[in-house]
Amino acid sequence: MKYQDIRKFSYKTERKVLQSDQHNFDMDNWFKSPYTCLKVRFYIEFASFFVFLIQNTKIKPNQISYLYAFAGLLGGIFISINNINLILSGIFIIFFKVAIDGSDGLLARVKYKASNFGAAIDSWGGLVGEYCFVIGLGFYSFNMTENINFIYITFFIVLLKALDLKNYILFYIGGIKYQNLRIFNEKVQKKLNYKKKHNSNAIFNLFKNLIKNGFNYHGKTVDTILLFMLVELYYGKILISHYFLCLYFLRGIIIFFGNVFLSQRKNFLTEAVKNEIKYKK
Repeated sequence: MKYQDIRKFSYKTERKVLQSDQHNFDMDNWFKSPYTCLKVRFYIEFASFFVFLIQNTKIKPNQISYLYAFAGLLGGIFISINNINLILSGIFIIFFKVAIDGSDGLLARVKYKASNFGAAIDSWGGLVGEYCFVIGLGFYSFNMTENINFIYITFFIVLLKALDLKNYILFYIGGIKYQNLRIFNEKVQKKLNYKKKHNSNAIFNLFKNLIKNGFNYHGKTVDTILLFMLVELYYGKILISHYFLCLYFLRGIIIFFGNVFLSQRKNFLTEAVKNEIKYKK
């Protein structure tokens, strides 16, 4: 394919994905989310050019996904080492690895056929990045402060994520993530949507969105931490990034016990049929 065709196809696909119910994001709404709109275009442009260069090679989408996971691992290791050059390299890798993430799916759509296995590898690469970033941030905070408590905090953050009961239940039954579960009965879906609109708790939803989307391991939050790390390296002392680690710890506690509570509900999982899980809220 020509470069312009790949680029147009990439923009069209991303708009469709981001406007879906799962993301509900308008990448053309610069007034509401200017930074996110810019970041989306950054990885689309990079992915389009990269796929154009490699489309006639033997490189496969899953290989790019593994590279994405390796970049997250390498970035986490670099920021955990008490060396300014390696930390700068780690910051650079973590910030730009999102461009790699956008390339595997685009290559699959252009040259091959998108698959569930490829999507799983891509999601796994993001998980590797999450764990490695929080571990790297923990060791970075320890190296800058020499406070051993940051190592303990890092350990408990990883432990809470690893022992999440809800995720284990979903993995045990079918291996399908919570946000990808589907409801097959359209009547039930309509009833749930109606109930959600008319009986929603505004305060609860605000708090839930803050925990889920306002402070996570992706996008603006990670980029903000990386920016503060650059400032701290310039001044030679830690200023604020270690507080983000504490906030991650608080977030982990809330999500862990919240998921324990949700998993006890009788209608958490209705049934598992043909590796598809019907989910009722």
